[in-house]
Amino acid sequence: MGALQDAYVAELVLSQPEAVTALFAGSVLLGAVGFVMARRRGWAALPAVLAGCGLALAVAVTLARPGGSFSVATTDPIGMCVANEFSLTGSLPRLNLVMLVPFAFFATLATRRPVAVFGVAAAFSGAVEFVQALTAIGVCEAQDFINNTVGAFFAVLVAWLLTAAAGGPRTTRGGRPSRDPAATG
Repeated sequence: MGALQDAYVAELVLSQPEAVTALFAGSVLLGAVGFVMARRRGWAALPAVLAGCGLALAVAVTLARPGGSFSVATTDPIGMCVANEFSLTGSLPRLNLVMLVPFAFFATLATRRPVAVFGVAAAFSGAVEFVQALTAIGVCEAQDFINNTVGAFFAVLVAWLLTAAAGGPRTTRGGRPSRDPAATG
């Protein structure tokens, strides 16, 4: 029953024209950014494009919704956040667990920099919660942040393990393949 309920909630979110438009436009834009970054940094292009699309999905389902209002007058937006804990009870917590998984997984495959990708995913999740507190689009919750980052952590871990198992070429700090013959085997 939980999986059907989760699918129903996902369908509700993605049936909103704003979310679909943001997903399409964001995928084109962020996918292109991923491609350009891959070419410049020597990353794998397809995973970089898919990471951009994964990030577009996260933006679309969290911030591209009708309603809300920008309230800069709020003196303590973080104080407006609901202080709750990690949970997988209910559809929304489970969907928050997987929200950043596509981005984190594909970005790790593209860049081969798991720590940096995890940091970006956690920072993105925190930024979304902060924007939600400022705009009242969605609800700022500690649980959302925790669930997002836990999901991103496991996605990064799986991608890193796959990369290590495949024995791909080592890269330099900039993400470019190493020219050291000893590093390539």
